[in-house]
Amino acid sequence: MRQAALKKSGVKPPHSKNSMSDFPTLPLIATPRRFRLGVTSFVYPADLVTNVRRLAPFADDIEIVFFESRDSSNLPNQAEVEELRQLARQHQLTYTIHFPIDKALGSENRHEREQFLSAALRIIELCRPLKPYGWILHLEGIDATASGARRDTWRHDLFPLLRVLAGIVDNPTHICVENLGYPFAWCEPLLIEHPFSVCLDLGHLLQMDYDWQSHVAQWLPRTRIIHLYGSNKTSRHYSLEMTPKPLVQNFLKSIQSYSDVLTLETFGFEDTASSLTRLQECL
Repeated sequence: MRQAALKKSGVKPPHSKNSMSDFPTLPLIATPRRFRLGVTSFVYPADLVTNVRRLAPFADDIEIVFFESRDSSNLPNQAEVEELRQLARQHQLTYTIHFPIDKALGSENRHEREQFLSAALRIIELCRPLKPYGWILHLEGIDATASGARRDTWRHDLFPLLRVLAGIVDNPTHICVENLGYPFAWCEPLLIEHPFSVCLDLGHLLQMDYDWQSHVAQWLPRTRIIHLYGSNKTSRHYSLEMTPKPLVQNFLKSIQSYSDVLTLETFGFEDTASSLTRLQECL
């Protein structure tokens, strides 16, 4: 989903180099807020460190979106991780780390599950010096049409893998399970067993016509990361302008006590800049 969004946004491969003067400036949010404002690491057509260096003055948190495939990867080297650490210290910045989604942790295929776990463990070790605010985890391998038997198998397969992840991170409450295109209630047995937090994605709730107000009421106390962007019932992450202004205002009112990370999960400058403007209008 996010790799498709990056392609549509016009973002270039992450290792391209650009001068800082090549980039337009994002608008600043002037209205006081309780939450930490986040943007993604794919706003400018440049490498990861260049994006973070340019974005740091405009955000409290940057969601580093990782991908790994047979043909490409955007994982940083140790020198780049150290530069990211220094930028975070300089700007009082935090990072949220999104695990790759090219493999499903809850796949029916055991080899695919093991591949995901191996990649996740490698990323955790690589990014540990950044002390991430949260690790964003998709429990994929299932959809809303899954039978009861398939849901049981999916949970059975996930339990031991989640125990491994909980045991390797510095704080398991920083692993944030994101709601996807199936009822989030299916994750409840997993969240009862493991002390994970929640990543509340409003776009996914709107795409699936789920009751976002009930979801917020139930899960906001356990939410550490929120994803906000425009949705038109597809998987693409549009500018927040695509979501009716009253809906955005009602959502923000429902989370007014929230003080963790709220990420505008858009890709490319135009969608991010216009999302910041819409957010400012709604605060």
